[in-house]
This record gives sequence, structure tokens and C-alpha cells, in this order.
Amino acid sequence: MFDGRFHALHTDGHRTLSRKYGYWSAFGLVLGVVVMPAYAKTPEQIFRQVAPSIVVVEAYDKDDNPLNQGGGVVTGRGAIATNCHIVHEAGRIAVRYRDRELEATLQFADLERDLCLLKASLLNTPPVTLSKERLRVGQRVYAVGAPEGLELTISEGLISSLREFEGSQYIQTSAAISQGSSGGGLFDSEGRLVGLTAFYLPEGQNLNFALPVAWIVELASRGTGTTTKARAGGAQRWAARVDALKSKKDWMGVLALTQQWVRSSPVEPLAWRELGDAYLRLNRLRRSVPAYLQAVRLSPELGAAWSSLGQAYLRLNQHDRALEASEEALRLMPKNIAVLQTIGAAYYFQDRNDKVKEIHETLRKIDARAADEFAKTYLKR
Repeated sequence: MFDGRFHALHTDGHRTLSRKYGYWSAFGLVLGVVVMPAYAKTPEQIFRQVAPSIVVVEAYDKDDNPLNQGGGVVTGRGAIATNCHIVHEAGRIAVRYRDRELEATLQFADLERDLCLLKASLLNTPPVTLSKERLRVGQRVYAVGAPEGLELTISEGLISSLREFEGSQYIQTSAAISQGSSGGGLFDSEGRLVGLTAFYLPEGQNLNFALPVAWIVELASRGTGTTTKARAGGAQRWAARVDALKSKKDWMGVLALTQQWVRSSPVEPLAWRELGDAYLRLNRLRRSVPAYLQAVRLSPELGAAWSSLGQAYLRLNQHDRALEASEEALRLMPKNIAVLQTIGAAYYFQDRNDKVKEIHETLRKIDARAADEFAKTYLKR
């Protein structure tokens, strides 16, 4: 849910780190306490080092039918980090490792961040080492996972951006991932875990995202043995984050954030509307339509979503559909200028000049300036 090109980082000599790296998890286990050399390893060395710590996570429904599948990273004895969207609402969770299927249970979950920690008591495989280093844009990274449950794969890339989120940072990377790679590991040039691959956007290159490793440590430390609920005021919190990115006109950032919002809250209509708006701003009209449709399915009275859906259809030259959506928006938001303008434009492209004149007259009664602007484009003299 990475294709990468970059320059190798070389370090001369045999410098070693003077301190050990490790975290104490809520499972009562020390995670990844080792002394690591400071020189960069080859991709082959990194793969050999981390591959034994990558597992396949399988979710089943209450009738034991396959529900979902993704990856997981072993962070401690029997402890596995993965994405919540893989195991959410599962009746049973299993971990597959070297052709063995082991039962697993959900220990801690942060649905808002899409981060879950599992426990598989019979899993006996070495944990990864967790990085404590500050990440840098341009830093070389490697994604290791098991897309669609297939054999482990590795891809290399750069950290292409670090996007602020609640005092931490989402990792945007060019290291290629594919569908089914959620829950895999993102590693630095020394084979230390820096993130958990979470999702990618198929709209362009370098639009692959990972959750920071610090969240794994934080969730383990604040877990209480029961699933953590989504935090209060979730929709307002997400909307505030989206607004902050909108103020910077960071539309690609808005797209990434709203993608994560709909994963975190798939029945939240505002999340789908904001996702549609992000696509609309980026002129990805055909992707905006399904997002708006999902928003109005979840909340048929959401006038703003109907309005934006009408605009998307208009720009796609689907004028009948633009009228249908916009008329529904007008029912919910009478006298809305933007909606009236969309309706008038749709009539114009259908050569229904009498209807265009009616819309113009309606606009004049509401806002003379808006009516004049509309007339310059759509009213035939």
C-alpha cells in the first residue's frame, strides 16, 4: 500500500560506533542491541542481514477465509510490527515464516498512524536493529518485503522527502514497493530499520511512504496490553493537518496525508472528500471521482462533496453527470455561487442557452459581480 537511483555513500577506514543501539519494548525485550560498523554495506550484505527478520502477515475473517495479506518486521522476540490496515477486523492472524504458519495476536494498535504490533510466541527469528540516527533527505535506503506473499525482494532508493506529522516525520522514498508490500522494512546503509513501508501512490514516481521507526518504539512503550483506540477528535486532528499543508500549497503532501487518512478512517466521509480535493488540485480528475463518490455514499448530505464531484465531471466533459451532481449540491446548498456556475457551464457546453440565461439571472440576484464574470465566459450575445 520503489524505484530508486542514487549515489553510494562511502566511508574510509574502520570506524566503529562507541555506543550500543537498542530500545526496550513494552514486551519487556531489548530490541536490536548491537554495535554496528560505520561503513556502508552492499545491498547483498544488507539483504542477507535483514531477510531473516521479515515475515508475511496473513489476516482471516471470523469464518477463517483469507481477508488480507502483507508484511511484518520482527522487532523483538516474537514481536512483529506491521500496518493496521492489514489486520484490522481480522478474526484470526497468522505469521508465515519459511513455510511455517504461526498463530499471532494483536498486542497494541494505533489506528490513526496505521501501526500495529503483533505477538507470535513461537516465532524464533532474530530481530532487526532499530536506527536512532537522524534521517536526511538524499540518504540511501533499502526496502525489503514480501509483496503479495511472494519471496523476499529488495529495492534501493533515496529518502526523497521527510513530511512533518505530529512531531515526527513520514518518510517519502524512491525505493520501489508494490501492492502487497505494506508492513515491510525500510533500512539504512548499515541495515538498521528506519521505517515501516506503509503505502504508495501509483500516480507518479517516488511516491512511496514509510512510517518512522520511532513510532514503533513509542507504541510499544505506551501499550497497556490492550488495543489502543483511535485518539479522540480524530477527524478534526486530520483536517487540521490537511489545512496546514493546504496553506503551504503542498498538494502532493495533501495527497499523501489524505491517502493515510482514508486508510486510518475508511468510513470517514471528510477523509474521502479531502482525498478527492487533493486529486482535483493535482488535475488527476479520474482519480478524484471515485473519492468523491465514496464520500457521498458515506454521507449523502455532504454538499461540498457533491459540488466538487460536479466540478470534476465538468472538467472531464461529462456534462450530464456534472449536472446531476451539481443539482444535488444545489439542493443541499441553495444559492451557492460555485455550484450555480458549474451548472451554468454544463448547460453552456450542451448548447442549452436558455438554461444558461436562467442561471445568469439567478446569479444576478445573489452576486452581481459573479454574474458578470459568468456572463463574460458563458453568455452568448
